[in-house]
Amino acid sequence: MIVRPRHLLYTLVLASAMALPAVADPLDEGLEAYRAKDFAKAVALWRPLADKGDPVDEYRIGTLYAEGRGVEQNDETALMWFLRAAKKGEPSAQYDVGASYMGGNGAKKDEAEAAKWFLRAANQGMVYAQFNIGLLYASGTGVQQDNIEAFKWLELELFALPAGGPRSDVSKAIVDVAAKMNSEDIAEAKSRERKFKAQPELK
Repeated sequence: MIVRPRHLLYTLVLASAMALPAVADPLDEGLEAYRAKDFAKAVALWRPLADKGDPVDEYRIGTLYAEGRGVEQNDETALMWFLRAAKKGEPSAQYDVGASYMGGNGAKKDEAEAAKWFLRAANQGMVYAQFNIGLLYASGTGVQQDNIEAFKWLELELFALPAGGPRSDVSKAIVDVAAKMNSEDIAEAKSRERKFKAQPELK
């Protein structure tokens, strides 16, 4: 089961709302408008920044098209914006590109392409991408099947997820993968896990 949080942008907006300055710029005003569910205003404020090539705003505009908030819902247009941001290294956009290809939303379903984008986001520390790439390695979907890599990715993001459903799903996946591994394989996976360091692409 591929995990796709549907309100990731809204969560990020709520987390950043407390840090808004007294005099807001268009980016911050857009965040405030999104939080207030004034999506048309968010589009008006973010679109000029996205048109200038800002990857964070390209991702945000893509999300609005994916969700049909302030604009007509359009998966192809959403993927276009996600790709613009993803190619510049925006990890949330890379995740959504992967989810789009995995689900065939806005493009022909392509598991290998999905895995490529999940892996880029996972390498930047994006926890839901780490979960998904772990599941793909476990099943051999879009990548060569590899229990060691699957175990590594699943273990990496286990405690980064909120308690409850997602963390429980990861725990179950780890148990399933571990059942197919010997002690040497598990030791190697844990060694790779310890050596992992997120490598941000955005400068």
